Amino acid sequence: MTKIYKYFSSDVIELVFEKEGFCGVKCSLPKDYNDPYELFLGMDLNTPTEQLAFYKDIISEIPQSPTTCFSKSPIVSPMWAHYANNHTGFVLEFDLEGLQSHFKGNPILDVDYRQQPLESLKRILERAAVLKKPRYSYDLQEAVFVESYFSKYDDWKYEQECRFVDMKGVTEKVVGNDILYIPCELVTAIIVGPKHPESRIELSKKVAEMNSLAWYELVIGKSHPKPYMKSETEHIFTFSEECITPAPSTCNSCSEPLLADSELCPWCNITEADEDDAARSNPFRMINAMGQLDGYMSSMSKIGK
Repeated sequence: MTKIYKYFSSDVIELVFEKEGFCGVKCSLPKDYNDPYELFLGMDLNTPTEQLAFYKDIISEIPQSPTTCFSKSPIVSPMWAHYANNHTGFVLEFDLEGLQSHFKGNPILDVDYRQQPLESLKRILERAAVLKKPRYSYDLQEAVFVESYFSKYDDWKYEQECRFVDMKGVTEKVVGNDILYIPCELVTAIIVGPKHPESRIELSKKVAEMNSLAWYELVIGKSHPKPYMKSETEHIFTFSEECITPAPSTCNSCSEPLLADSELCPWCNITEADEDDAARSNPFRMINAMGQLDGYMSSMSKIGK
């Protein structure tokens, strides 16, 4: 079962689950995307001006359909920073196949990240602009639609984004916003950030219980290279192979997931003897004992300049 994820700030959890039995997700129009270049990625600008004019006219006819964005991963640190208010928010996990079945006819597709426009689109444009046949214009508009909604520059690749586009009018207007109401049975988990307000932790657990969601807290570890998750029962989970799974092994001391065959993580493996030896052999401690550390550091700083 493939899962996709959406990031939220902590202050919207009541709004998201305001409608009983549903999770409300806000949609935006392409013109309001945070990447202002998205609609311009689709075409090589080294194209005859008359063809560019034709392309521009086709773009103007592309429908502005309500769109919402998901990620294929719940542990993307920049996403937590940007969309979950610097790790204070939360992430919801969704059943992708369930979404596709429930909202049949509305595409949910991965974003294609590229460094340059799609080469084949230039040929489609040339054929449509030169031959002026309706079916070629239709082909061009279809191709431009896919490019406009499902392509971005490589700079955004870290998002691991996929998008839902409302082609069937399933969103609802709520206080001027387009809201996609997703049945709660298609929401499978909630992950609160490591800086989630303590006063709202119980609320997130209540939401999880009322909607039969798994509850996790994201953890930024000391030795594990990626964020991992801790359940309400203190069990440890990692994200791999497109899903959240129990960590195969954890540190006997701090419970962090282990990468090597060991009982302790590298930091917990440090003994008192190691610490004593490090302190005795630290040259800065020796210089400080002679009262010369400040002078030494100042001199070295000048040499560096």
